[in-house]
Amino acid sequence: MVARGRHTRRVKRSPGWLLALAAVLLTGCIGPFADTFDEAVQDTPADYDECCIDADRTLLGRLAGTGATVASGGGLAGVRVDAVVTTRRFDDAVEKDVSWGKDGDGLIAPDDTHDYVLALVARPAGADPKVWITTVVTVFAEPGDAGRAVYESSPLVDPQNGDPVRSMIIAVRVPEGHTVLLTAGDPRPGGPAVDLRTGRAAKFPAGA
Repeated sequence: MVARGRHTRRVKRSPGWLLALAAVLLTGCIGPFADTFDEAVQDTPADYDECCIDADRTLLGRLAGTGATVASGGGLAGVRVDAVVTTRRFDDAVEKDVSWGKDGDGLIAPDDTHDYVLALVARPAGADPKVWITTVVTVFAEPGDAGRAVYESSPLVDPQNGDPVRSMIIAVRVPEGHTVLLTAGDPRPGGPAVDLRTGRAAKFPAGA
């Protein structure tokens, strides 16, 4: 339908036009322009996002509006958690000045029942930059929580072109008091993890 003041006119489309449109959409979903297409249709705030290619602890603290905690046990296979911070809101000026990578608009607006948990993740010294590391963030109230949230990503690559990067900030919006664990690859009971609230090494609990 094409608007014409208070009137409308139905526009007829040939089957060939519909097939062409379907081909374009399919190319955007699975072809070489998949990342660009995905960002175009999902440019909205989310519960998980990434920002700040080659970020450092200073930027992490500025974004969170408070000092960051240096991780004491943040080493995983192919990725290191360098520092973490939990906050209720971002610094407005800094947030507007950074580029969010996944959904484009950063995280859903803050409220009184959710925290923002942020972590500076980096490539360990000597790690092969060509190795594509997938991380998983798992959020739960307690082990076995049926309502847990899981976010899988590859935070050490540029979301625009897939080039390796030295570091990035991952950010997740979680209910107050929930546990937030990062693993390299799919989590497994008893496997290594990092608690993103404390920056300490952890074991992924059974049933979580």
